[in-house]
Amino acid sequence: MDHWKVKYMGETIKRLRMRNYFSQEDLAWRSFLDRKTINRLETNQQEPLASTISALAAAFEMDLSEFMKEVEDDILRKKDSKNK
Repeated sequence: MDHWKVKYMGETIKRLRMRNYFSQEDLAWRSFLDRKTINRLETNQQEPLASTISALAAAFEMDLSEFMKEVEDDILRKKDSKNK
């Protein structure tokens, strides 16, 4: 897994959480993570471990590859918006 993808995963986690109408507590419960961990991930204060990424993908009912594609798409959108 590319380090740059992991580093900027917070926006994707938050976007998917909100799209699914989950609170941070809901996502924490679904992913078996602590709510504080969800907060730190969303604000890019903490980089997720591979097991954390897998847990989040499962919480969103996504395959790992589908979740990582969402991350890549968000990064590309961010780059595109900066270049305009």
